[in-house]
Amino acid sequence: MHVLRRILDILMPTACSYCSSSVGDSAVPFFCSACWNDFAVMSGPLCPSCGRQFESSEALRHSPDHCCLDCRKQTPFFDQAVSIGYFEGPLREAIHQFKYRPCRSLGVPLGRWMAENLGAVRALDLVIPVPLHSSRLRQRGFNQALLLANQVADSFSLPLCYDNLVRLKRTKPQVELSPEERLQNVKNAFSLLVPDRMIGKSVLIVDDVYTTGATMNECSRILKEAGAVRVSALTIARAV
Repeated sequence: MHVLRRILDILMPTACSYCSSSVGDSAVPFFCSACWNDFAVMSGPLCPSCGRQFESSEALRHSPDHCCLDCRKQTPFFDQAVSIGYFEGPLREAIHQFKYRPCRSLGVPLGRWMAENLGAVRALDLVIPVPLHSSRLRQRGFNQALLLANQVADSFSLPLCYDNLVRLKRTKPQVELSPEERLQNVKNAFSLLVPDRMIGKSVLIVDDVYTTGATMNECSRILKEAGAVRVSALTIARAV
């Protein structure tokens, strides 16, 4: 009976993964309604380029297009990066459960939450998930970015392109590296199988967490060099 109870707790957990209270009648697996509704949404003032939060609104008061120091020092290849929430609290726990437990059933509600809080979007031609290397895909069993991108594409009735941008190198997990090491880790790690498909396109690339932006920037470089006219980057959360 003890073993059966443990199996049922894994398949149909009764305690919230974040606060350990009863899941109750929550529509989301592994989380109670209170914790799921407590995700912290990013708020301004934000850098119009990379989405970093400014400490004060003064920087944007007279110049709405004023970028942060990092973006002024080195202009990103993407045109705009948007993160929906802060990588903390129950949202951080949800992303960890989604990726590493792994609880792929969280992909649908997380992707929908991201799309619902994105608001209006500019004219887009394609949604592209950041790809996993084939070896890591076999290990994890799914690409978390693809599940999220699928929900975003569906929410905005956009084509989903998941078979063109590929990862050539099995890079180290970015979470283990310094900002400088992250840049080197993803350098020349991506490629397009059919570059001509990007000519003249406005593209939205999707991933789970934005930390330094190294991965998104490298993917954007590949897309821009292939002829994409605009690249926007979207993540569920941003580490601050």
